[in-house]
Amino acid sequence: MRVKLLDQAKADLVELNQYYRTVGGTPLARKMLARIKEPILALKDHPGIAPPYELAPNIQRLVVADGTFLAFYRVDNDVEVLHIRRAERAPVTAAELEPNPHGNHS
Repeated sequence: MRVKLLDQAKADLVELNQYYRTVGGTPLARKMLARIKEPILALKDHPGIAPPYELAPNIQRLVVADGTFLAFYRVDNDVEVLHIRRAERAPVTAAELEPNPHGNHS
C-alpha cells in the first residue's frame, strides 16, 4: 500500500515548512517536518492504526508530533492523506476534508 499526499496535504506541508523556517530556520523546519511525516509515511504498513474521525466516519485521524498536529486520511487502494493541521485549531468539518474534484490526486 502506498501513502499519497493529496493537494491540500501537500500545501499544508509547504505552509508548515515556511512557518518553521521563518521562526527557527532550516534545522527547525527539517526537524518538525520529519516529526510530522514519519508517522504519516508509516501508514503504508499500518493504515488502520488511527481511529475514524468522529465528524467524518470514512476518514481517519492520526495524531502526530506528540499531539501537535492531526493528519486526516482515508484508506482506499492506497492511503490518501487529505489534510494536516495543528491540533488546537477548531475541528475540521467533513466538507473541508473532501478533496477538490478538479484537483490533482497524486
